[in-house]
Amino acid sequence: MQQYDAIEITGKVARKQPDLPRFLVVPATLVASWGVDATTTVDAMINGIAVARRTLKPWTPRAWFVTITQEDCRSVGIDTGARVRLTLRRVSETLPEELSAVLRDHAEARERWQGLTRSQQRMLQDAITAAKQSSTRRRRAERALVG
Repeated sequence: MQQYDAIEITGKVARKQPDLPRFLVVPATLVASWGVDATTTVDAMINGIAVARRTLKPWTPRAWFVTITQEDCRSVGIDTGARVRLTLRRVSETLPEELSAVLRDHAEARERWQGLTRSQQRMLQDAITAAKQSSTRRRRAERALVG
């Protein structure tokens, strides 16, 4: 499985208006080492505290952004305007073996997988990978993709 260097940045939590989510801007120069050009799944830490998995999204040619949720703010003890240290680690895109096996063994599963959007594939992959036991990962893959 490929390992990627972590991105670490100190920045200010921003919000365009009260009904929109908070976010932190990540300079494109930091993301460049990952060689990505589209939305990318990351594990995130704010001030050393792990928060839920996120997507790092392109914003402008010189900047990306990651959403900071209300739950993040509560758990870390921050709010809009706070200066934070954000650490991002790119999540491997390698499929878990159990999902690969289901796709290899079932034409119906391959067809369904190919019919999903990239975002839907990432969400399903995350749900399968979250299982601790191989048998559970296999069962989740089959339930999602096989008749």
